[in-house]
Amino acid sequence: MKIDYSRETSLNVKKAVEKLTADLKSSGWGVLGVIDVKKIFSEKLNLEYDEYIILDVCNPALASKGLRINKQAGLILPCKIIVYDDNGKTKVSLYKPTVALSTAASLPGYDELANLAREAEKGLKEIVDKQ
Repeated sequence: MKIDYSRETSLNVKKAVEKLTADLKSSGWGVLGVIDVKKIFSEKLNLEYDEYIILDVCNPALASKGLRINKQAGLILPCKIIVYDDNGKTKVSLYKPTVALSTAASLPGYDELANLAREAEKGLKEIVDKQ
């Protein structure tokens, strides 16, 4: 099972994050957190690393439905998208919500949650494809 949905973009990491953030917002998603791995490694470990950004993203409407089905659905929220430099090429990768949910198959309401995960994944793939 492939855990990611990935695309390459012609934008640099900073511009790709900016565009991705705008595209998410216009599609009803929000960025809850931005983790700058390069900055953290530099400050905490004195280690040089490539540009690497982790975005925690959420669609409040889908999240609220999922949490009403089962509050433990929060264990797999928010969704993750990474934007990073890979040998001079910028890549955008989504950790597929269906894969994240597959680890929680024992949750009551799993089938309903799976429908939400598929909906989230479809929307996020469309956004990733725009990059």
